Amino acid sequence: MARGRSKGESASAPPVQAVYTRYAAALNRYLVRRVRRPEDVDDLTQEIFELFVRRKDRAEVVRNPLAYLFRIAFHAVGTALAEDERNPVIFDSRQTPQESGHETRGSSNEEAEELVAQDDVRHALAQLPENYLIALMLVEGQGMSYKEASRASGFSPSTIATYVMHGRAALKLALDGRRDTGAKADGGPRK
Repeated sequence: MARGRSKGESASAPPVQAVYTRYAAALNRYLVRRVRRPEDVDDLTQEIFELFVRRKDRAEVVRNPLAYLFRIAFHAVGTALAEDERNPVIFDSRQTPQESGHETRGSSNEEAEELVAQDDVRHALAQLPENYLIALMLVEGQGMSYKEASRASGFSPSTIATYVMHGRAALKLALDGRRDTGAKADGGPRK
């Protein structure tokens, strides 16, 4: 038995550092051809080797580490591409906040009002039935079409449309009611 190895450890299982040294370049080439942004390659490489390290202690024997890495890479790339489609992030660092339409906040009153408004929206969303909330989050929150939301949720497109319509109405009523009770609590005019 080789020195430093336990009885259950395979003599053919290469250490992680050796796997990285031997296969990192091939994995890098694979990722460069498949991801949209070259800056994602390093992050994905790290994620793939992290997954490889987590799986190396399992009972299964990895006879072909490169094929095993590519299998992990295939799934990691698919997940990353799907995430990019669901949540696109676009930066234009050449614009100042004023040019992009986002002005910097000037007073703490504005910030406080915004926090109150956010709290009102959170509370109103918490009051919605679950199906309405799911439909609203997919269509309004994620920017999905009714067909895409239908595929993601399992509801039909017409059901999604109905839930979104009812959800918007219920949300508006909840926000209006919350603002009315807020005005009454502040001693403002009563309706």
